[in-house]
Amino acid sequence: MIVYFFRHGIAEDAPPGGDDASRELTPEGVEKTTLAARGLANLIEKPDAILTSPKSRAVQTAQIISGAFDMKVRTLPVLADGLDTAVVRAIARLRHESVLLVGHEPTLSRVVELLCAGHDAPPFVQMKKAGCACVEIVKGSAGNTDARLLWLATPTMLRKLAR
Repeated sequence: MIVYFFRHGIAEDAPPGGDDASRELTPEGVEKTTLAARGLANLIEKPDAILTSPKSRAVQTAQIISGAFDMKVRTLPVLADGLDTAVVRAIARLRHESVLLVGHEPTLSRVVELLCAGHDAPPFVQMKKAGCACVEIVKGSAGNTDARLLWLATPTMLRKLAR
């Protein structure tokens, strides 16, 4: 399975005492995410599914990406919780050849690191807003899984691919 991890675009700051889940993309975030989504669509084949955190900024990002691929978006609540092991378990239950997950930091980076290097690995991935990582997960005959980071694209790289 190929898993694309896409971090939400630039979002507004939460007001003091405000609700983090309702933060939306800024106009700059919409513009840059739209270009990054077009670049991603030029880079990869259409995924089987796009799953997003239910937080507003992630949903908006997923909708922008879905427009680039002409697909629908489904919510995967565990992507909002920040629990990297729960996200890994959710990925293991998926039955797709390829899936694009839209979420948040530091969860996305930790999930990539956990899949590729295990619990004891030092941090080695940092997802930028509107950036994307691609991980290949292979299930072995004994039921174990092996994952490797195929690429990590910054938002600037993706936006350049849109042109």
